[in-house]
Order: sequence, then C-alpha cells, then structure tokens
Amino acid sequence: MTPKRVSVKFFAGPDPAAPLDLRPVLGLFHRFIQQKSLEGLLIDVADYAHVPEGPGVVLIGHEVDYGLDLAGGRAGLLTTRKRAAGLPLEEVLRDTLRKALLAVVAIERDGSTGLHFETGALEIQLVDRLAAPNSPEAFEAARAEIAPLLASLYGGSAPEIRRAHAEDGRRALALAVAVRDALAAEELLGRLGASAP
Repeated sequence: MTPKRVSVKFFAGPDPAAPLDLRPVLGLFHRFIQQKSLEGLLIDVADYAHVPEGPGVVLIGHEVDYGLDLAGGRAGLLTTRKRAAGLPLEEVLRDTLRKALLAVVAIERDGSTGLHFETGALEIQLVDRLAAPNSPEAFEAARAEIAPLLASLYGGSAPEIRRAHAEDGRRALALAVAVRDALAAEELLGRLGASAP
C-alpha cells in the first residue's frame, strides 16, 4: 500500500473533549516558523478555531502539516505527511510518527499552551482513497503492514488496532491504535532511532 498522505493524531490529555483555548497555539506555531523549531520548510499558520470540531489551528509546511485538530470533539496534534507518493506505508508512517513525536516534545517543552499529549492512543489516517479506500479489505492490508512497526515502537506488546469510522465509507481509512502502557514521547522517539533536540 502506497498512500500519498498519512496522518497521525496524538490526543490532548488528560481529557481530549475538554474545551481548549487555541489562541496560544497561534503564537506558538508562528514562533515555530520563525525559529525553525521543526523539520522541513514551514510556510504559514491557518486559524480555523471558529469552526466547531474543525481543523483548529494548522501549521502548514511543504512536506508536513501540523494542526491542533478538534475533529470528532477530541483535541489532538494532527501531523499529516504529504508528498509521499510511491513510498511504502511502513516507511511513510515511521517518518510521520517521528515528526509527530518531535512536535509533541516541542509543544510540551515550550509550555506556553499548557498542552500535553497522550501517547498510548493515536489515530492513523490514510488520506488517499484511491490507494486506501475505507473498506474492510484495505483496513486488513494496512493493519498487516503497520502492526510490526507499532509493536516495535511500543516495546513488542501487540497494540490493539481497530478500524475507526467504519460506518462511513466516505471518510478516509482510519486506524485507531491503543496500548496498555503509554511511554514518554522521548522514549518513543528513541525507538524510532531519533532523539528530541
């Protein structure tokens, strides 16, 4: 499977459904651009905070977008890896997870937003309906391809991987991942062969 875009969402903790003030996120994302705090070319910040359960605030980049996403009534950091055509799913997901975890660490260390993220539950979206339709067959193929990566990331324990949004075939294929024991973002980065700056 070779989707063109892959998204990973780590949910805000301890309660992703709690009301969230997005104003500090705007300033933080602008500082990330100015200070080149995250990898790659960061271009602009888009404010969608007025949209109920919408994309929130998005830091737009050339290869990756970062957003404080409010979709589904659950706030979280949505990292979308773009321009991945032709690359295997496992490779794109590994890179997307690494970028997402680096952003989690940067946001939490900054402290200006008061945000913290849970690492024991995440949602992976394959945002390419041609390569990955929201079907049981595509879900099984994607799960088989990413399960070894997720098992190694979380220490060999088999994470629970289920199909999210199965009731609506118009939505992108999404995989909800949950593990029993959450690990610190820095430790997960180490398991991906990276380290926080």
